[in-house]
Amino acid sequence: MRILFVITKSDIGGAQVFVLNLAKAFKELGYDVEVVAGDGDFLFEELKKIKINYYYFESLKRDFNLLNALYFVWELRHLIKLKRYNVLHLNSSNTLIGGLASFFLKNKPKSFFTFHGLSFIDRNYNPNRIIKFLASIYYRTMLKTVNKIIFECRLNLEEVQNAGMIKNAPIIYNGIDQESLTFLDRSKVRKYFSDKCGIDLTDSFLIGSTGRLTYQKNYEFLISIFDRIKQKVPNAKMVIIGEGPDRDNYTKLINKYNLNNEVFLVGELKNSHQFMRGFDLFTLSSRYEGVSISLVETLFAEIPMLVTKVGGNVDIVNNDSRQLYELDSVEEYLEKLVYLKNNPASILENNRKMQSIFTLKHMVQNYKELFESEVN
Repeated sequence: MRILFVITKSDIGGAQVFVLNLAKAFKELGYDVEVVAGDGDFLFEELKKIKINYYYFESLKRDFNLLNALYFVWELRHLIKLKRYNVLHLNSSNTLIGGLASFFLKNKPKSFFTFHGLSFIDRNYNPNRIIKFLASIYYRTMLKTVNKIIFECRLNLEEVQNAGMIKNAPIIYNGIDQESLTFLDRSKVRKYFSDKCGIDLTDSFLIGSTGRLTYQKNYEFLISIFDRIKQKVPNAKMVIIGEGPDRDNYTKLINKYNLNNEVFLVGELKNSHQFMRGFDLFTLSSRYEGVSISLVETLFAEIPMLVTKVGGNVDIVNNDSRQLYELDSVEEYLEKLVYLKNNPASILENNRKMQSIFTLKHMVQNYKELFESEVN
């Protein structure tokens, strides 16, 4: 079986890690695997290390442009005709139009699309009605060009079903190779971040988060309420790992609220999961999510998490209300923050039970069965 994985960008991100893990696993199973992606270094560098062939498409960009999209379809169609893949697996909203690349081919591969979150059509996305209307038309049309649609979590599936776009689809949870996870001990992490932030964090209640600095992650919520967090937990500090287009906006907010010695944007860190055991709490304030790789890593780091009740966040904590809060609910966030600070061990049994569901082995087996059932 020849498999082509396609994703918009090659930079560091959850969907890129997903593609990397899946491509590597299928190669190890003896399949012929290749990858297509746009700008970025992370994914291509990692694929090179494990000798998986990849193609850079300049036409693949996060900002949707009709001419770029049509050129991407043309490039992808040419590659499919040349390499005769059995499986075309599309990931991220901008790649979905790639279903057209093989739709009219005589010898076409079976095509699959995985929703890594709902992006433009999520109920919590930018409320611009025109954008949502156009995005809805795009999805309704393009989903018809793929053979199988896959979801990462139940809430995303239900939202698309309620919108009348599909009737049903399988859910395959993101998984990671837990044996490859290595966590630094708490003291080493505290020293690392103390040096990086220029302030002693040894005895702080350290709140951590990992994610792109974008509208989706909603870090302005955490920054804007940090004074109130300090009222509840006086020794609280926060470290946010990641980069993105909203860095300047967040830096201005940090300055506005005089939080330069409280909230730290430390940029991208490779293998950021290794720092997790230095945190007292991991948090996500996301407006929307698929299944966050960072949250799955937090399961295995065995530290409490406090996350918005959106997307795959709910599945990861098994709908444990102690670790979930309604989007932008300040009072609920503060109440549960205090509970988790005082009762961190109370959630460990729940989270340990979820570890076996979010393993790479489990994910790969589900995709293998799905691909083979459609191709054979």
